[in-house]
Amino acid sequence: MPKKKHPEHVNHERWLVSYADFITLLFAFFVVMYAISQADLAKLQKVAKSIRAAFGGGGGQDSFIDVEGTGGGKTVTPFDEWPESGGRMANLPAGKTHTAAEPDTNLQELKELLEETISVEVGVAEFNENLEIYYDRDALVLKLAVKNIFAEGSAEIENDIQPLVEKIGSIVTSHSKKIFRIEGHADLSEVRTKKYATSWELSSARSASVARLWVDRFQINPARMGIVGYGHYRPLTKDRSHLSKSSNRRVEVVITRVDFKEDLNRLRESN
Repeated sequence: MPKKKHPEHVNHERWLVSYADFITLLFAFFVVMYAISQADLAKLQKVAKSIRAAFGGGGGQDSFIDVEGTGGGKTVTPFDEWPESGGRMANLPAGKTHTAAEPDTNLQELKELLEETISVEVGVAEFNENLEIYYDRDALVLKLAVKNIFAEGSAEIENDIQPLVEKIGSIVTSHSKKIFRIEGHADLSEVRTKKYATSWELSSARSASVARLWVDRFQINPARMGIVGYGHYRPLTKDRSHLSKSSNRRVEVVITRVDFKEDLNRLRESN
């Protein structure tokens, strides 16, 4: 009598094979993501080659992932902000755009210190278009157009604003060895005054007044700074109101990338 065949049992665990493959692929994916976000480029290249070998990839270098680069241990993350070609956009009030090269570390630290100090001295609400700091080309610019820094036709700093100018001077002169210049400006109503024949002379006297204050107060090397007078030819506004006119009577401090010692060395070499 033939042996009775038992009915075949359906294997209900076949899904484990597909699940195991899925988990393996998922694990490989997160390994690659972790390598990209945490490892340096040299190690990432080794990881990519190992994964290609494990998956039997016989293609070329670019068949799986392209990790060619400088290597040498530079850490990268996908959240790094890479500078755009031609410079970056500085944060400014609406309607104003300055494209600037990425500043060096010293200028960035100086900018942050100035912003913190000025906002404490004058209040955050007053730290606006009339008193701002921004990057312009290869320099850090501090615009002092606060109300009544200079009286009309005068190059003397007003007494109530002098402590702020001194505070700014102490930071600019002591926390950096950069070369800077002080640019003076005038208003159209000051084209001719009793003391100054032209607005050029008046604006130059204003920048010289700030320079003299800083040299006398902080004993800095005068060779680090220069003064410029633009007259009334670069107004912030053409509004004829008293407040608007007073903002044109201003000084701007332009701090360059150039270190004082480097500039001296170049001058000596050229001579």
